[in-house]
Amino acid sequence: MKTLLNITLSIFLLTFYSCGNNKQTIHKIEQSVVDSTLTIENVGNKIDYDKTRVITSVYVSAREGIEFKQEGDEKSTTLGMYEYGARLDVIEETEKWLGVRERITRKFNVNGSNIESTGWEKVYVIKNKTGLINEVSLVSSDLNVISFLTLDKKTEYFENGKQLKAYLSLELIDKAIFDKNSSSSVDFILADTTVNKKKNGVIELKCKDKTVKFIDRPDAEEERQEFYYAGKVDFLNQYIIGGSYWESLDYRFIDITSGEETATFGEFPYISPDKQNVICIYTNPYETTADLELYAIFNNKIEHVMSASFRNWMPTVEGGAMYWGVDGYLYLTVNHVNSFWKADGNLNDKCQYMRIKIL
Repeated sequence: MKTLLNITLSIFLLTFYSCGNNKQTIHKIEQSVVDSTLTIENVGNKIDYDKTRVITSVYVSAREGIEFKQEGDEKSTTLGMYEYGARLDVIEETEKWLGVRERITRKFNVNGSNIESTGWEKVYVIKNKTGLINEVSLVSSDLNVISFLTLDKKTEYFENGKQLKAYLSLELIDKAIFDKNSSSSVDFILADTTVNKKKNGVIELKCKDKTVKFIDRPDAEEERQEFYYAGKVDFLNQYIIGGSYWESLDYRFIDITSGEETATFGEFPYISPDKQNVICIYTNPYETTADLELYAIFNNKIEHVMSASFRNWMPTVEGGAMYWGVDGYLYLTVNHVNSFWKADGNLNDKCQYMRIKIL
């Protein structure tokens, strides 16, 4: 039944991307204008966004990134830098250069007045530093770069990223290792979904001390909520309820005896083979990050250890997989954040393989 929320998230991710909400860098160019005949209108290669045809889309394949210039000439003004994996919409192609559609903000000083103008322009990149989406992939040094870390309810942010050197070890593996270990995966969740069926949009959990109800509101727009029963964990004495909301989701532990909510997770909770930890990883479409939560299990109670946002990769959603192996690794399928979506807005159906070890 976990698939239900995966489908919901997949649809949301597709909608999110198609609405143009993918990250877009605005490049600001400072220009000191001396010639009074030089105006906002005649600086740069202005284009009409709606009337300019995109020939194809390519990706930055150079790990160091790629400069984009005002003209197809190495001596031309450098306007900015595209990062590795950035998707570029090509509107012109020559033997050496690609003309790319880009939104540029320029600052001028005309007759003592500061003027700022933003618009679509054609800029140029070297063709041989671009390629197809399958050329954008993760390397080992990408895996543990985080943008924030939460410990003891205190969060520290890292604008330029920071290597996480404690708590977890992350490594890339090949498909053969991933497939081999999947046959001995460990799962403590009993998916007895026929026991607690939803009736007329209501799930009733008949706990020992009380009955707990979860009521769907699918048409409540920003207040919408839909729930499903994901199963139970016998050794923790917990039911699991999944919730899907306007722009988020969660999973909750409900105590089978008391009916009280004992823990809330930002994604599906994966319990380690030694029953000592829980990891959940949320594919965050807003920040294009993997938001990981690590919990410890002490005396059958869930305690938060740390949360971190990994900035270079996200777990795949559609057709993806995640499981604990008997060897104590959490295995999952992932993609580089810049190859998560294909140029047509659909989710990338190719992936890489990774495993995580708790230190």
